[in-house]
Amino acid sequence: MEANIEGLLRVLGEHHKKVDSIPEADIQAKEQSLGFPLPTALRNYYKTLGRSPYITQRCNNQYEPLPLQEVFIPDNTFFTADKAFLVFYQVEESVIYCGIRIQDLKEQDPPVYLCAWNSPDWQLENRSLQRFLAGKALVQLGVEDRLPYWAIFDESMWSLSDYRRCIRLEEPEHEIDEGSELNAWKIYVKDDVLIVFELDVSEEETDELLAVYLSSFQRASIEDLLNEMGKAVSLPAFRTNLSVK
Repeated sequence: MEANIEGLLRVLGEHHKKVDSIPEADIQAKEQSLGFPLPTALRNYYKTLGRSPYITQRCNNQYEPLPLQEVFIPDNTFFTADKAFLVFYQVEESVIYCGIRIQDLKEQDPPVYLCAWNSPDWQLENRSLQRFLAGKALVQLGVEDRLPYWAIFDESMWSLSDYRRCIRLEEPEHEIDEGSELNAWKIYVKDDVLIVFELDVSEEETDELLAVYLSSFQRASIEDLLNEMGKAVSLPAFRTNLSVK
């Protein structure tokens, strides 16, 4: 299935609270200061998840939304030649920014572009703002130990196909399609466990992995999955905050 806000809310479940939203008045005030309305997908995101402690944590080394008050249009000091973008996402540590073309802001679900300090020309990151927002949030939940129970498999001889067979992941039943043009992640949800594969984009084979992240709000669900995986021959070693049989 495609990544969307509804799917993200299903993963958060009862842990999503009303206080995680940004009031309509605050969004309107930001739009007034910018001089134009935000795209529907971005408005809905801030209105629903703009203050979610699971997503906005200043993690530095992962893609993360800018707080609403910090969303900006680049000025003359910004490092890109083309400054006609609304910037709303960043990787602070790597000086990467994500934005929407000003000319696309009237679209409900416009494409998202990114630029980096060492590659200042904007390039397409995702053809859908909604998929970008939901997909990046799921990656954050998976790799930043933001859910209470987790396990991490570091790089090994196992490929994406090996893990998919071991966990019995089916597409499209369990996969959440982030839709990124960079193809750096594969995201799955199975039995209340979020499973995020970090792909080695330096390799031609998209089956090669840098790491695998399992996380869940449900202790029993992730313990059951790890115990089932443990039956596999030569399962790679992993780190976890759980005690598994």
